[in-house]
Order: sequence, then structure tokens, then C-alpha cells
Amino acid sequence: MGDSGTHTSSIFHALRTSIVAKLGGLFGLLALVYSLFLFVTTSLTSELIGVTAAINQAGTERMRIYRIGVLLLDLGRDTGQSDVREAIVEERTRWEQVLDELRSGSESQGALGINDPLVPRRIEELRQRWVQNLRPTIDLAITVSGARLQSAQNAYLAQADSLVASVAEIVHLLERQAAARTTRLYTLQLSFLVLSLSLMGITIVVLHRKVGAPLGRLTQRVRSLVAGDVEAPPQPVAADEVGKLVSGFEQVADNFRINVQELEALHATGQEITSLGVGGLENALRRIVDRAADLVHADLAILLVRHPMMDCWMVEAASGAAFDTLRHQIVLPEETPFANQTFETKQPVVVEELALYHDQPVHFRDQFGAKSYLGVPLLGPHDSMGILGLWSTSSVRHFTNRDVRAAQQFAVYASVAMENARLFDELESESRQLREKLKSVERTIAELTHEVKAPAGRVAEFASWIESDYGPRLDEKGLRYLSYIKKEGRDLADLAQRTLDVERLMKVSAPLESVDALEVIQEVTQLLSADCAKHGVRLDIVDSAFPRFACRRIHLRQILENLLSNAIKYIGRQPSPRVEIGCADDEMGPVLYVRDNGMGIDVSMREEIFLPFKRLVGHEIAGAGIGLSVVKTVAELYGGHVWVKSQIGVGSTFYVRLPAMARTRPVKADSLT
Repeated sequence: MGDSGTHTSSIFHALRTSIVAKLGGLFGLLALVYSLFLFVTTSLTSELIGVTAAINQAGTERMRIYRIGVLLLDLGRDTGQSDVREAIVEERTRWEQVLDELRSGSESQGALGINDPLVPRRIEELRQRWVQNLRPTIDLAITVSGARLQSAQNAYLAQADSLVASVAEIVHLLERQAAARTTRLYTLQLSFLVLSLSLMGITIVVLHRKVGAPLGRLTQRVRSLVAGDVEAPPQPVAADEVGKLVSGFEQVADNFRINVQELEALHATGQEITSLGVGGLENALRRIVDRAADLVHADLAILLVRHPMMDCWMVEAASGAAFDTLRHQIVLPEETPFANQTFETKQPVVVEELALYHDQPVHFRDQFGAKSYLGVPLLGPHDSMGILGLWSTSSVRHFTNRDVRAAQQFAVYASVAMENARLFDELESESRQLREKLKSVERTIAELTHEVKAPAGRVAEFASWIESDYGPRLDEKGLRYLSYIKKEGRDLADLAQRTLDVERLMKVSAPLESVDALEVIQEVTQLLSADCAKHGVRLDIVDSAFPRFACRRIHLRQILENLLSNAIKYIGRQPSPRVEIGCADDEMGPVLYVRDNGMGIDVSMREEIFLPFKRLVGHEIAGAGIGLSVVKTVAELYGGHVWVKSQIGVGSTFYVRLPAMARTRPVKADSLT
């Protein structure tokens, strides 16, 4: 009985709280009313049809009374007596059938006199008069003749008018009954219309209150959530189907809100890790455990790292106020069985009730009264580094799969942060050593270059003095050797000066300028006009629209001067030596180029020529072999690039890419492939 009552109660509760049940009840009531209306209207309509048929029949058939009288009068004539008698019998039978149908009803008329008892009484009186008076008179008339026939005829005609009047009265009563039923039918139809509209209105109101309004609020809530408002207050939840839908959406919104919080926390943690500097590891780890505790809703989060030498736990970070208490604390493995399990298996470990393990020591349970534990490993590039442990100290709780995944993500960040810090420290140490070594090398190079420059200049100067003072005493061979000494001395001094220029170029930084390339090109071509005339080289600027470069003017001048002077020096024995300077475009922007029709460069030398002191030919062409190295150094100083395309005996084209600002007008793209 108890189970049956509970089941019945649950069914009743479900029906009471279900929108489908409520709407089903309303539609069921509407269907019941409609069925009742159909039943009543069908009954009234049937009666009305029967009464109408009775009215038509009575109004039409009452003329048979007079027709019978006419036939009775025809009995006194001499001819056709048998046919008249048959006609009288036929009319009498039909009239009696009409009386029976008026009294008891028929298939076409239905029941009569139900609402008005006067109608059947009048019909019965009419029938009695017929049976007792008129029918015997008719029977007598068709069997007699002479005076008796005439007496029967007079008797029938004397009562015929009264009988017709009685039938007319019955017709009038039936008409009244038909009118009443018609009025009832109209009233019923109007009542049904009002009731139907009322039920429909109630249904619409119920649908709006129970479905429309909650769905409207739910739609607004969805729009707010899509717009990023994850903190909107939850909607009131009913117990019906829409309420369950709203409740399900609120759960989705809660999950979405939690996911957003997780993403924000993970994003903030990731940014901290990417910007981790010297000494920032401790604060980063502290924020990691704080966020892990917040997202997992744990009371305490602790980062434990296994010390490789002492085989013990070191507390690297703890959440909240426990940070200062536990930081750098040493914990023995004998007191952390579940942390040991996490560390050794490299898998998450969840313990819902630490109190069940009262027979073994659990350090943080005994220290903080922790009741539940979740631990995830810190996995480094080679092995497990430690664990991230989360404890519930307020109550026993169940850590979900989402909690485990969130804890694992923060453990990954903690591992990355510690590994990055280790690598960063190593890199800083190596970089510091390299910087010190580089500074030492730079100082040595600068000192050696200064030491070489002065003697080289003095050697050339001494050679000039010897030539001046003792030139007449020397033969041709001695003078040639003396010219070699002067040239090598000057070249050595020039090499030392260029080396110092490169050293200063790498060391000194200056603000960028917006440099008009065409102005610098014109300056350099003017400067090299004498060399061009000496070698018979035609130097052409093939375009007048060059971009403005974001660099220092002196650096752009160094690039152009070195490229053009190299092109002039290595032009070779050409019948029409020519050097062009222009600008081309590719998908990455404008590129300066210097093209010549000189001797060209072998494929194997296209990379080596940009190294310091690398030369294409011997000493027959003057130079220190450092010009292209300067071009490469300056271009890379601005994040640019220099490269060459060349063919032996055809010529070379050097390309330089520098950061460009604007071009005065577009130029036709040159093929860089």
C-alpha cells in the first residue's frame, strides 16, 4: 500500500508540475466541451428536424380529411363505386398512418412532445376522435347506400372542419416547440463559442506564463552569454519541462563560466610563464597554486618537489596564508604516502576520506586536518619532478574529472615554469660568459688594430722617405720592391681603419631616420664619378622613384658606397662597362639593387664573399676584402638581408632589403628569381 501510495503521489506531482499535463488537461476539457456540444446540438438538431418534418407532414396531410369527404360524396353517384371505395380505404389508411407517426414518432420525425406534454395529449385526443367518430362513419359509408349513406356523409362532413382545426392546433404547438428548440440551439452555440474562446484565452495565458515568458528570459540569457556576460544572475526555475530546460541551461552556463574562469586563469599563468625573469619563479609558482586552489575549490594547494640528493620533499609553494608557513619546508616521504604514490605512478591520485587511513601518518592531514586529497604529478622533460597536491580541510568532498584535468593543467604550467627558470638561469649564465668573452675579444681586436694601424702607416711613410732620399741610388728592382712596401703599408692601414669602422658600427646605436634613398644615391654617384671615369664605367640610376628607408643615413651611404665601388673595381675588361642602381618590388616590399655587367662571381663564392677579408681575385685589384661584410652587417643590423645573383662573364646583381617607409610612386617590379 505504501509503495502504491508513493507511486500515485509521484504521478500526481508529475501531472501537477508538468506543462504537458496542464496543456493536455486544458485541451482535454476543450475536447470534452466540444464533444458535449456536438452531442447536445446533434440531439436538438435531430429533434428539430423531426418536429419540422412533423409540421410539414401534418400541414400537408390534413387535406386528406377533405379529400376523404369528397370521395364519400362520390359514393352517391352511379358509376365507379368500387374504385371510389378503394380510394377511400387508401386515404383512410394513409391518414391513420400519419396519426400514428404524430403520436409515436418516426425515423424522419423522431420523438415528439418531449418538452411540451400538451402536444401528445392533443394528438391522442385527435386520434380518439378519429377512431371513435370519423372512422366508423367512413366504414359505414363504404358499406351502405341510399339514406343511410347520405346520413353517414353528412355526419362525416359535420366533423371534418373540427378535425382539421385540431390538426392546425397541433401544427401550431409543433411550431412553438420548433422555435423553442431553435432558440436553445442558438443559445448553446453561443455559449460554446464563449466557452471555447475562454478556454483558448486561458490556454494562451498558460502558454505565455509557463512557456513563452520563461523561453523569452532564456533567450535573453543566451544572448547575454553569447555577448560575454557570464556573470548574469540565474533565472528562477520552475518544476515543469521549461524549468528543467532552464535548469539545464543554467548548468551549461555554470560550466561555461567555470571554463572561462579556467581559461582566464590559464591564460594569465601562461603569460607569467612566458615573461618569467630572474627571481620570478617563486611568485609565479605561488600564483599557480592560488589559482589551482580557486578553480578546484580546494582549501589548500601545495607544490612539492622531490629533492634529488636528499630524497625528501621540498615545499616550493603553497596557497593562501600557508605560503609563508610552508615555504621551503622539508617533508619526509614516510609522512606522505599518497604524494609518493602520485610521484611514483605519474598518475593522478584521489583520496576522498583521509580519515580511513588513520593507521598511517599523513603529514598535511595531521597538520591541517585535511579530509580529502587530490594529487597530480609534475612531469618534467625527463622524469617526474614532484606533485601538485590539493586538500579539502573543511569537509569530505569528491574531486571530479574536471577537477583532475584542471589540476593537471596547472601542474603542467608549474613544470614548465620551473624548467623555464632552470633553462633561463643556465642561458643567463652562458650569455653572461659569452658577453664577457666577446667584450674581451672586441677589446683585443680594437687594441691589436690600433697597434697595427700606426706601424702600417709608418711603414708606408718610411718607404716614401727612402724613395725620396735614396731613390736615385736604387735600381728598377729595388724601386719596385719599395713600391710594394708602400702599397702593403697603405693597404694594411686601410684594413685596420675599416676593421675599426666595423667594430664601431656594431657597438654604437643611434635613433632611426627617414632617409631619402635617391638623395643618398646621388651623393654616392657624385663621390664615385672619378672612379667611373678612370675605369670608363657608365653609372645609371634607372629609376627616379625610390622609397624612404627607416635607418641611419650614414649606414645607407656605407651600403651604397661599398656596393658601387665593388661593382666598378670588378667590372673587368668589358667593351661597354655599365653599372645600374634601381629598386624592385616583391611580396615583402621594396629592394635596392646594384647590377653590373662585369666579371661575375662563381656559385661556390656567393656566400663566402660576404665574409671579412674574402676576395675574389688577388692583389691586382686594390681592396681589403671587408666592404661586402660591412654591407651584410649593416643590413642585418636593421633586420634586413643582402644576397647576390651572378653568372661568370655576364655580371652580378646585389640586392639589399631594408625597412622601407614610403615610396613616392610605384615602380615596375624587377624579377628577383
